[in-house]
Amino acid sequence: MANYNDTGNGPNRYQQHQQPHFDSSQYYQQEEEEDFSREHGSTSASAMERMTPQQRRQEERRRHAESATSDASAAPAVAAAAAAAGTGASPWLSKQQQKSAKFKAISCSVLVFFLLAFTGVLAWYFAVHKKDSNSSDSSNSSNSNNGSSKNNKGPSGGEHAKGPTVVTPNGTTIPNENYEFKRVFYGMAYVPIGAQLPNCYNTQQSMDEELQLLAKTTRRVRLYGTDCNVLKYTLDSISRLKLDLKVVAGIWIDKDSATYRRQLNEFVSMVSAYGWDNIIGISVGNEVLFDHYQSLETLMAHIKEVKDKVTAMGQPMMPVFTSDLEKANRPPLTNHEDKAGVNLHPFFSGAPVSEAASWFWKYYEQSVKPAVNAGNTTPIDIWITEVGWPTFPANANVNASIPSIPNLQTFIDTWLCDANAKKLPYYYFEFFDAPWKVWPGHAVEGFWGLLTIDKKLKVKLPDCLAS
Repeated sequence: MANYNDTGNGPNRYQQHQQPHFDSSQYYQQEEEEDFSREHGSTSASAMERMTPQQRRQEERRRHAESATSDASAAPAVAAAAAAAGTGASPWLSKQQQKSAKFKAISCSVLVFFLLAFTGVLAWYFAVHKKDSNSSDSSNSSNSNNGSSKNNKGPSGGEHAKGPTVVTPNGTTIPNENYEFKRVFYGMAYVPIGAQLPNCYNTQQSMDEELQLLAKTTRRVRLYGTDCNVLKYTLDSISRLKLDLKVVAGIWIDKDSATYRRQLNEFVSMVSAYGWDNIIGISVGNEVLFDHYQSLETLMAHIKEVKDKVTAMGQPMMPVFTSDLEKANRPPLTNHEDKAGVNLHPFFSGAPVSEAASWFWKYYEQSVKPAVNAGNTTPIDIWITEVGWPTFPANANVNASIPSIPNLQTFIDTWLCDANAKKLPYYYFEFFDAPWKVWPGHAVEGFWGLLTIDKKLKVKLPDCLAS
C-alpha cells in the first residue's frame, strides 16, 4: 500500500522513527552502580543524588523490605536456640506467630472479597452483552449499510471487528452479523494466517480451510511470496480439493538478495511439480521501488530473469510483472513487463468514503493510465493489484478517510459493483486482517481484511457477480 496524499498531510507507513540519543558511558556507569547496590544491599551516594523523589521512596521501601526479610529469616534460628536451651517458646516467637496467623486471616478475607467482586463483574458483563446483542440485531445491518455519513464526522464513529462481536472505541460490544459469502470479487490478495518467517505456523490443513473460504468470494487469488510453503500448499489445495481458483504467484523481493533467489528457486520447483494449469501470472516483488528495497535496474533484471525462465519452461505467454504505485510503474519499467500491476487505495487520498469510488475512477483515468503508458507505442494492460479500505483504528484517519467497518461497507457498496460492471481486473486487499503488521504508530496496517482474524466477514456483500 502507499500514500497518495500529495500534500504530505497523510501518514507514510514506511517512515522510519528516529530514536532519541543518549550518552552510553553514563548509562553503563549508572548500570554498574545499580548492580553493585543490588549485590551489596546499599545505594551509592551518586546514585541517590540522581534519584527523583519517587525513586528515593522506592529505595527506602526496598531497604525496609530487606530489613523485614532479614528479621523474618532470623526468627527460626532464635526459636531453635531457645528450644535447645530448654527455655520453651520465646515471647518474641509467640508474638511473630500471632502476627502470622492474623496476616493469613486478613489475606484470606481479601482473596474472598476479590473473587466475589470478579464474579459480579463477569455476571454484569454477560448481562450487558446479552442486552446489547438483543437490542442491536435489527439496527446493526442498517448501520453497516447506511452509517457512513455518521462515521465521516470523525474517529469517534469507528468500529473494530473482534471475534463474533464488534467493539466500538467507547467499549460498547455489539454483534457482528454472520454475513453470507458471495463470489463477487474479481480477485483477492491473500496472505495465510501465521505464514511469516521465521515461525511458519500455517499448515496444509489451515490453508485448506482458508482457501475453501476464499473460493467462496472469488475465482482468483494473488500471493505475495513462496516462503512457509505458501505456493506449495495453495497449489496442493486447489488440486486436491478441486477448488475453482487460479493463482497469481508472488516472488517476494526485499533488501536481502538471498530472499529473491530463494523464492525464485521455490517457484520453479513448485510449477515443475504441480504444473501451470492454475497459474495465471507472476508478480515479481511488491512495492519494491516505493519501499526502496532494490534499484530500478535490479528490479528490471529480476523481471527479465523470471521471464526467461518461464519462457524456457514452455510458457512464453505467461504474464510477468511487478506491483507498485503508478508513479513507479512507468517506462522504462513497463517496457520489461507483460502487465502493469498498480496498487491503488482511495483511503490514502484523504477523501471521505462517500467520495472514494468517484476518486478512484477519476484518478485511474487521469493519473494511472497516462503514467503507466507514457511513451509506450503499445498500451500495456493494467491490473489493479491492491485496492481496499481499513477498518481500525479510527484515529489512524488520513484527513477525511476514516477506518471503520461502516465505511468499509460504504466502499464495498459504492465501488465493487461498478468495478465488476466495467470488467476491471483487480485484487481486493486483503482477505484476512494481519495482526503481524501492527506496530506502534501504524496499527492500521493490520486491519485491511475483508475478514477478521477468526474468519468472520465484516460487511454484507452485494449481489453483483464478478466476471
